[in-house]
Amino acid sequence: MADTEKSLQSLDPIPVDVLFEIFLNLPAKFLARFVCVSKLWAKIIRNQDFIRSFSFRSFRENKQHRLLFAFKNQIKGYQENWYFFSKSTHVSTPLYEPNSLVLPDQNINKFEALVGEEPPDFESSTVCHLKKMRYQNPSYVHGLISFLYGEEQIICNPSIGKSINLPTLGSSETIIGSFLGYDPIHAQYKVLCLNKSSLQFCGHQVLTLGAQNCSWRMIQCPTPHYPGTTSVCIDGVLYYSASRGFTMHEPLNLVRFDLRTESLEIASVFPEDFKSSVKPSLINYRGKVAVFSKYFCGDFGLWVLEDAKKQQWSKEQRISIRRGVIGRLPQGLQILGTSDMGEVIFAPNYF
Repeated sequence: MADTEKSLQSLDPIPVDVLFEIFLNLPAKFLARFVCVSKLWAKIIRNQDFIRSFSFRSFRENKQHRLLFAFKNQIKGYQENWYFFSKSTHVSTPLYEPNSLVLPDQNINKFEALVGEEPPDFESSTVCHLKKMRYQNPSYVHGLISFLYGEEQIICNPSIGKSINLPTLGSSETIIGSFLGYDPIHAQYKVLCLNKSSLQFCGHQVLTLGAQNCSWRMIQCPTPHYPGTTSVCIDGVLYYSASRGFTMHEPLNLVRFDLRTESLEIASVFPEDFKSSVKPSLINYRGKVAVFSKYFCGDFGLWVLEDAKKQQWSKEQRISIRRGVIGRLPQGLQILGTSDMGEVIFAPNYF
């Protein structure tokens, strides 16, 4: 036995560059486990060069783009269970087939008991314990999802079902908006948090995920404003709707936050002919920020910001959903974004 231990100890360690290449060819779920094996493995996997290489390899090899579906159920008002599924967008694979997407019942244990095993579309699940109800829709940016529950902010990786709670703000500060963005130049995620501690306009704080000093820092905004609840991140720039008044009933503006320079500015006023029966939706439309409106008749309107410097918007494009589709969805439709091909993605408000 002693000889065996000595022979094992005498083996040359695997070179770092070899481990690097091995890890590049493994699924993300395995990497999440391997960070607990040793400090060396964790250092390699968390290295920014490895993260960029892994992201590029995944993008290059995944010729079939996939949609991520998120479903939740709520337990006694203090806990939300989220379940994540993915579906190929390849033309030969319909996005919906009867019984092709099995939904969980109440909790993950009953879910597994129901189907015997996880369905092929299942990615992961996560549990959010909440002290306050969520009042802002989750935002999804470059593989991560951000949740806001009152004063608690949670970042989740749906690929592995892991989540973290962000540091809290000051006890007297009320969060009125929180937006997640990604800077592709420096491969950094940042959270922009808007808060107020009095009747004055909100303050702005930024946190960089994964930084050694993971704490909030104040930034200046030249134009006071009140944030909306919708945002979109395009090429390292975070956009969100806002009003220069204390409520969103005032004329709407589009705010631009550069994640690299951490500068804020009013990018544009919403189109003059913009009207909507619900809160506006911001999406990435072929690399440009666009705003959607919804009319009482069920139709949608689309405006694209063609030139931010000139505040030039495209003319409204009217999108009508066939009445047969609307009739089968009494709960209504919402706009979730666009595909890489510029196709607008709709989904029911409730399932």
